[in-house]
Amino acid sequence: MLDHYAPDGDFGFAEHLLVTAPPAATYAVAGQVRGGDLRSPALRALTWARGLPVRLRPYEDVPAFEEILLGARWVLLGERPGRELVLGAAGRFWTPTPRWDDVTRDGFRTYARPRSGTVALAFRVLPCDRDQSLLTFETRLTVRDAVARRWAEVYWHRVKPAARLVARQILHAVHAEATSGVARRSRCRG
Repeated sequence: MLDHYAPDGDFGFAEHLLVTAPPAATYAVAGQVRGGDLRSPALRALTWARGLPVRLRPYEDVPAFEEILLGARWVLLGERPGRELVLGAAGRFWTPTPRWDDVTRDGFRTYARPRSGTVALAFRVLPCDRDQSLLTFETRLTVRDAVARRWAEVYWHRVKPAARLVARQILHAVHAEATSGVARRSRCRG
């Protein structure tokens, strides 16, 4: 589904984590980001990321990746219940004060405002067996013009190391919540 909305991402990455919980439990936790629930483990991890050491975020002239994740005007682009959730945002996010534009699901792929770009974010859950799942956090940034691409490239080069760390923290937070939910259900049955 991410390939449909951001097929030619200019910048991005994917992080994966094997979760020792069934796919349904893992997706239930990851899917909490859909509604912006501040109790969501993923959003709590973003709050944690704000406290990253300065050496991991040495550039004060660009917003940190977690600030982008918390501050963007996210729209649900699509969902395959139990498998994949894709969110998107559009605007000029590499400046000290990001500018976010309203974008619809239908307008996301063709968004082409000059000096701006899109951010697509996906959570995917693949079953490994009955009690394990592979959780993926993937993000893609797309820009349509040369000037925006140059600025986005500078921005991405600066934030990518910390962005990967934030993504891993989000994955671990989802894992912890999914596995603790499985443990609670097991104790209740046992």
